[in-house]
Amino acid sequence: MKRGWIAVGLIAVSLIIGGVEYLYTASAARIYTEMLNDADACMEDNDAYEAQSITERLDHRFNEDKEILKSFSFHSDINAIGNDLAALRRYAQTGNTADYLALSAQTKRRILALSELRSPRLGNIF
Repeated sequence: MKRGWIAVGLIAVSLIIGGVEYLYTASAARIYTEMLNDADACMEDNDAYEAQSITERLDHRFNEDKEILKSFSFHSDINAIGNDLAALRRYAQTGNTADYLALSAQTKRRILALSELRSPRLGNIF
């Protein structure tokens, strides 16, 4: 009977850790995409300075969360998002709206993929 309780305890710990991982990743992805949407709106309104400011705040926040996200995801995915955010900052500095919006859409897809890969669906579990 002791082994049964140990197994139940390990399953409970696994579910709790998985839930925390999902909530953290989903929350971070939501915040990042909202910030990118705000920056996109600024670039579309030809306010590159404000878009640059938002992108810099997003990059700073992402760098703070990067190590935690790396423990939940593939390092290459996190590094690719970081590289995209650095390029977005450069595009905002130069006022290159077309390239900024194209890269922003790609970055949003990558960020949302992080969240979707952590969602508790059968396809992600098995």
